[in-house]
Amino acid sequence: MRSYYDDNFGHWNIEDEDDLEHYRRTQRTNVLTTCRTCEREVMLQPQYDQCDRCATAEENGTAY
Repeated sequence: MRSYYDDNFGHWNIEDEDDLEHYRRTQRTNVLTTCRTCEREVMLQPQYDQCDRCATAEENGTAY
């Protein structure tokens, strides 16, 4: 199993080739944008405005 990271969904643990292809497709459609919470430049899907790190912190009640 290999581990990959992206700003949309955090860590991906990928075991098979189909999942890896899905990950790669997602990466190809990312755009450089600024996270609305931490203001870091991140690679996100065009419809997202917040990185995984900030979204997870919000969900856990530990937002910045």
